[in-house]
Amino acid sequence: MIGGGEISRRYARAVFDLGESPQARAGLLAALDALATEISGSPELSNVLLTPIHPRSERKAVLGELASRLGTSSEVRAFADLLVDHNRATLLPAIRDALRALVDAEAGRVEARVTSARPLSAEAQAELRQAISRRVKSDVTLVLDVDPTLIGGIVARVGDLLLDGSIRTQLETLGTNLRKGPAA
Repeated sequence: MIGGGEISRRYARAVFDLGESPQARAGLLAALDALATEISGSPELSNVLLTPIHPRSERKAVLGELASRLGTSSEVRAFADLLVDHNRATLLPAIRDALRALVDAEAGRVEARVTSARPLSAEAQAELRQAISRRVKSDVTLVLDVDPTLIGGIVARVGDLLLDGSIRTQLETLGTNLRKGPAA
């Protein structure tokens, strides 16, 4: 059985393939992002569009109205209708994220998920972006999160690469080494 992540990636690949150029693919991403953002930002809209209890015709009519208001392209409208037809509209945010990864990869960008103990200043973000860019040899887009349990430092994940400079991990490593005793 195919999981939700795999299904989202397949739908994203289908949307990606609709674009004939990097600019067209970026436009499809922008339209899908606007649609997903609008839906997730409205509990009433989410309730109608993402709950199969509402008839498909009602969900499609609401989606059509929203798409018209946003000036969404016919390709993205047809794609959104397809999601409603197959009761997959709940996957829209995951599909958008998977499409963003494809568009970024085509443009030579990678996403770095950075967790810090406190919010990072704009200057620290710029320095971090440059440092990670040098390490992975790609343009980097930062996705920032705050986790006070880190105590200090940062943890950055770029694809499979994990860069852990957190105080918490350093203390855990020190504790493990102390419990092991002196090296023979």
